[in-house]
Amino acid sequence: MLRAIFYARFHPERGPCILHQSPPDAIISDTTSNHQQQGLLSFADVSPYVIPAHEICNAALSVCSNGLRLLGFPVSLEDAKYARNRFAFNVCYVLDDDVEPRAWGAVVRKTACFFQALEEESGLLQAGDPVEDLKLTSENENHANYASWIDKLLHQIVDDLNSYGETCARVDSTHVLNLRLPTLRPRPAPVEAWHVPLLTRPLPDADRWTCDLVLQQIRPHIDGVKHVQRIAELADVEPISVKKAIGELVYHRHAIILDTFHFQAIYAVTDAFAYFVENQDMVDECCAYVAAPRVLSSTSIPQSSTIIALYRALSIGTTLQELSLSHADQLHNIDIRRLITYGVIKRFLRRIHKYALSIESQASTPRPSNGSFATNPNSLPRNADQAWKTAALSSGWPTPPTADTAASRAGKESHEDQDQDGLLEAFLDVRPK
Repeated sequence: MLRAIFYARFHPERGPCILHQSPPDAIISDTTSNHQQQGLLSFADVSPYVIPAHEICNAALSVCSNGLRLLGFPVSLEDAKYARNRFAFNVCYVLDDDVEPRAWGAVVRKTACFFQALEEESGLLQAGDPVEDLKLTSENENHANYASWIDKLLHQIVDDLNSYGETCARVDSTHVLNLRLPTLRPRPAPVEAWHVPLLTRPLPDADRWTCDLVLQQIRPHIDGVKHVQRIAELADVEPISVKKAIGELVYHRHAIILDTFHFQAIYAVTDAFAYFVENQDMVDECCAYVAAPRVLSSTSIPQSSTIIALYRALSIGTTLQELSLSHADQLHNIDIRRLITYGVIKRFLRRIHKYALSIESQASTPRPSNGSFATNPNSLPRNADQAWKTAALSSGWPTPPTADTAASRAGKESHEDQDQDGLLEAFLDVRPK
């Protein structure tokens, strides 16, 4: 949600200042007479970033302050007609800190370019500044009519983007601002080393590619069979780079993620299976897809009734191994891996996962009244080390010599841990390095 929008510029005498904003008083300016007024944030905290130095102008910026995010594109125009030969301004969008900023980047940039064109073509920005003693770019009296057009424009942008996600704001018959927020898909789940990528759409030819080298390296190995770790090994690429590249393919809907295929897996059909059975085109497509590579003649392509019967045989508790053994005659000309893959791609087949369930009562674990565990976490490594030593000395191994000397008896109580270490080293023939 767009919380506010404001227009700020650099005044030759007053420095950075806010001239227009919507909603009113959303940003507390230094010139605000009522210092007790509550706003979203104070302009004094972000003014060095809103109107930055000349060297970093004409570039996108993002500033987080007070739980809010400011997106802007400061513009610096140089000309002898301006005071100090420079005119710097910025139109900033104020969003919540947790809002995805990628959708707003193009909107902020286009707004800045629109305001820059207004100033360069008609000098409307400087003419519309309600600041006394500003040098106007033209003496045309019509510029006085634009004293409030910026307020109306900002107000319309806030209302339309929050209500409709787009706006068409008209300044005059010549200048029209059209903005639209793109719909961003949520980022997919992180790609793991055991995931199996499968391309759903062909990638462009290598001579037409403008992507990074990682995709070019891993493309020949993405076949719906190899997992990410194996692809990284074959392509001689770091696994983390392969995960990022496959994640981008999944995000742009060029690939999907499958589970590693093995015969102990369990699959079951979903409600979408009824649509698959009724759609003869999908059934015929599935028959051609799951045919084993050795099948060459059209007469050996599996029958649709066979395919439907095999999918119906998949149920909770039946592994692929059991299905293969019980339907061996029907699977003689069918690639079972493709049979499962097609169902997962069309989303009428889902994987059934098994998880270990602890049945031990939680009440048996003592817990102090303050809610924290009684065991000190810092003592866990020492307790574990002591436990394995005790188990080693009492687990049925041949007992090492335990004859005590006078010196050992004298320091036995103060050096108990050292004695146990010595016994184990002597027994295991371990020499400290």
